[in-house]
Amino acid sequence: MQKITITAPTLNEALQEVKKRFGEDVAIERTEEINNQVRVTVALFDGEEPILVPSLRKAEKNRIDNPLSAIRMVEEICTEHYLGQDFQDFWLKCLSPYLTLTGINIAESLSECLNFEPQWIRKILCLKPVVFLGSFGVGKTQILAKVAALLKASDRAVEIYNIDTIKTSGQGLLQAYANKLDVPYHFGKEGWKTLQENIKNQTDVIKLIDTQGVNLRNSEDLNWLLAYSQKLIFDPVLIVPCDGCVSLSPDYANFIKKFGVRHIILSKLDVAGSLSLPIRLAWASEVPIAMVNGSPNLSENLQYLNASKLLNALTGAEIVDAENDAVSRGGY
Repeated sequence: MQKITITAPTLNEALQEVKKRFGEDVAIERTEEINNQVRVTVALFDGEEPILVPSLRKAEKNRIDNPLSAIRMVEEICTEHYLGQDFQDFWLKCLSPYLTLTGINIAESLSECLNFEPQWIRKILCLKPVVFLGSFGVGKTQILAKVAALLKASDRAVEIYNIDTIKTSGQGLLQAYANKLDVPYHFGKEGWKTLQENIKNQTDVIKLIDTQGVNLRNSEDLNWLLAYSQKLIFDPVLIVPCDGCVSLSPDYANFIKKFGVRHIILSKLDVAGSLSLPIRLAWASEVPIAMVNGSPNLSENLQYLNASKLLNALTGAEIVDAENDAVSRGGY
């Protein structure tokens, strides 16, 4: 066995050089950062001692024994989901400390790339209304209703306000949800007045606000939201569709910064061909992913998301683990 060190500006470049020179019959023994350079120490095997790279898709519980397999999994995921070279380099950098461990857990390195807030619903306070924001047709109404259902299941008082006066179908749908959940419902200008009054008088009721869709690339389309934000202090939650175009990432990022978005909820995961938009957005903005909407049905509640479940989704596995999922079962 022969040991060789290779130095490059980034871990990805060093690993590419390893593959270029020696193929895959090598084992990575150490990765370290020295003077803004990454040094990789590899071991070459002679004779009948090749390192066999196991199947990436069959790794159990996101654990892989061979470092090159772990690296290849990250590269495959980033390529398949168009996550970009910048995100891939960052993920590989987070992965590098785990490469010398036995049973490399890919999910742990992914959790260092993205923030997750699985306890978001439990932490919702009554002091500020929760406003659901997003582009047209992303599922704000259904997601708001699911949040209301989970809060009700936890014996917390809830009110629903609908200030979306443009989509008439949304008005009837949300009112039907409110009636089914037996929570107060307020609509339009009268609802806005009631909201302002109740904010002053109520101290123990969580207020959920549905809004009209926004065109993120049209600044004039945001004027109504600017007007509301100047009159009301609220907790903004952004609904990001998993089937959204990655070219919208800068527009979403500007929106997050402009309105101080606190949490992200993923929608349309069931029809997503790629998770590029929400992952790159959550990574660049450092806003935590609070929930994922697995179904448009009210009875199938929101699910909390963590790195392990997200990795399952990225590799084509079921997003919900076999273990009991308190949120998806309405056990919040």
